[in-house]
Amino acid sequence: MTKAITIIFKKNILLIKFIYLICIFLDCFFNYSYAQKNDIEQKFWILDRYTQNSHIIEKDNYNDDFLNNLRIKLINNTFYINDNKYLITKGKVNNISQLELGNLLSISDIEPFIAPNGEVNYLQFDSSIDDNLAKLLLPKRRLIYIKDRLLFINEGFVMSFLKPSDKYSFEKINKSFPSINLPINSKCSCDFVKNDNYKNYPQNLSRSFINYLRLSNNDNLYTQLNNYIININGIKLPKIYNIINPFLIDATQENKEKIIYLHLFSDKFELLDKIILESQSGSTRHDPATGDLSLGFVYYNIDKNYKIERRQRFEDETIEVQHHQVTKEGKFQELAVTSNCYSKFAIKDKKLHSTKSLLLTSHQANNYLRFDGGDLYDLDDVTMTLKPNEKQFCINYQQSYPITFGKIDAKQFFGDDAFYQQQVENFKKYDIDISKELDYITFDKIENTPLAKFLLNGNQAIYMKNTLFIVGKDYFASYRQPTPEEVTYTEYK
Repeated sequence: MTKAITIIFKKNILLIKFIYLICIFLDCFFNYSYAQKNDIEQKFWILDRYTQNSHIIEKDNYNDDFLNNLRIKLINNTFYINDNKYLITKGKVNNISQLELGNLLSISDIEPFIAPNGEVNYLQFDSSIDDNLAKLLLPKRRLIYIKDRLLFINEGFVMSFLKPSDKYSFEKINKSFPSINLPINSKCSCDFVKNDNYKNYPQNLSRSFINYLRLSNNDNLYTQLNNYIININGIKLPKIYNIINPFLIDATQENKEKIIYLHLFSDKFELLDKIILESQSGSTRHDPATGDLSLGFVYYNIDKNYKIERRQRFEDETIEVQHHQVTKEGKFQELAVTSNCYSKFAIKDKKLHSTKSLLLTSHQANNYLRFDGGDLYDLDDVTMTLKPNEKQFCINYQQSYPITFGKIDAKQFFGDDAFYQQQVENFKKYDIDISKELDYITFDKIENTPLAKFLLNGNQAIYMKNTLFIVGKDYFASYRQPTPEEVTYTEYK
């Protein structure tokens, strides 16, 4: 009996050992597979800076397809490039001259890339690498590696790549971002860095954040070069529902134009949604004499309740007005836009325009009063349209107010002799004599608009020589009617 039990026990021991070995194998396999999957899923590194000598590149016969599709990343001791990967070793020299750069180390090539001082780390490749990769490396198949930055130095070009930053990196610098209260719009935020009301400059963000911020679909070298965004900055806005962190993110595009987004983050800094607020690309007429206008997203406004308005101008000078609000889930939800300023609007293209937006014809979009002098900056973000024949005044293309015209003795209108004398002198600059009488407009039901507090008696302004004058004891501003050339769209040829 004892002998039988011993035999069974020994057999079970062997079985247990076998199962244990199988478990170790499976654990190693799944860990390896998981690691491999993680490596594959990690983002490719982001192009930071690039300069090239086209003549040298042609002479050395670089493979265009290889360069255009260039994608790299470094994970531990594995270097990934395009569809290949190589095991590398890491080395260090006391100074950069020991890497035998020779005439490659010229100030004109290296200075923008911040050449390292003192000890320099590098990656060492073996002789089995692809010829196309070999041409990108330094002598002895080396590549400079500086604090999550890879630096290629070659006769044909110099370029550096950054390891992508994630939400944890963004959260670490969150407290260093300046903040601003609402409302805010494109007329004031575009210069917020220079505005004395903002005590702190925006946080300058590395290009390593562009994938996390979804500023572009960076992948290969060609794509990154043709969608090169720099000067990335951020500014915090008040929290929404106490759990959503909104940020204005602005940057400079390849065409040197500014682009501004509104990003929404969770309390753990996961990106929930984003929307373009401003992004201009060229102009419509290419002739300032006929009222050249910017293309793209040309205006935005965010009120205290996070109701967002943005306007996009198209090549035919139609303007699409859209409204959005932020949901409790941290998503942008589009709202329907209505207007009682016009009875008919432009015809929409279903592939191009939103079904909920307001699409203005070019005549409607261009027929707004032009600022013509003065110092009333509070109305910079208000678009005013005055239609005398229809006795109608419109604000921001959407809300109409009835108006009536009148003529009155100037002294009676101003009611104060010093105020009267002040305005007589102001109007002389416009070759208008108001010493005896003047023409004025009375606005109906306008008391709840941003314009009301600047109107005389809360509802009156002067209108002479096709110009609206808004005056007060400490402000004066004029807004002229547009010329026919400014209103009428002229196709650029």
